[in-house]
Amino acid sequence: MSKFRLSGIIAVLILGLMVFQGCSYMAKIPVLKELPYVQKTEDELQPTDRKLDARLIAVLPVDIKTGSSDAARMLREKLIDELYFKGYQKIPFEMVDAALADIRKRDGGASGSTVAPQVIGSMLGVDAVMYTTLLEANIAYKVVYAPVNVAAVFELKEVKTGMSIWKYESRATDRDYGVTRNSLELGTSKIFEDVVHEAVKKAMETLPDGPGIR
Repeated sequence: MSKFRLSGIIAVLILGLMVFQGCSYMAKIPVLKELPYVQKTEDELQPTDRKLDARLIAVLPVDIKTGSSDAARMLREKLIDELYFKGYQKIPFEMVDAALADIRKRDGGASGSTVAPQVIGSMLGVDAVMYTTLLEANIAYKVVYAPVNVAAVFELKEVKTGMSIWKYESRATDRDYGVTRNSLELGTSKIFEDVVHEAVKKAMETLPDGPGIR
């Protein structure tokens, strides 16, 4: 038998022995399901898993930075409707406004945006208070079109601690086209409410569902 043939046989035997030892070692490695469970970090948890400790939410009148009282009224109405669809009970505006009027009498002209959540919460028996600020609500008339822009900040504060538990700045826009100024004004008046509603819906999509949603 030649030296080259003998060397080849020895190499094959050594290679076979290495493969056999490798298979034995791999068999001892645990499969994935046997590995210990690694808990997800807080950043990896889904935000939709979070629940708010709030059942009753009082929606205060909208604080107007820029915009009209009509836009603020629409914003508040759409907000309470969307909260209801999210599983939160409706608190009538009349109850909230009556409580604010009583606070103004005692504290001398305090506005809804300056009333602490603990104060309004103790009067109405709610769990949280929604503060809304209208940042923008305008129609810019151009030559043949008119963009409509609405922006608002929504902030929910807990009655127990007075701390903010949710906050979102929402913006929505749309535009109408027309040949004359009159046609533009007519078209934008129809879509303005839809833009306000869109701004509220965008914000409510980030708010966790209430106890009325199973």
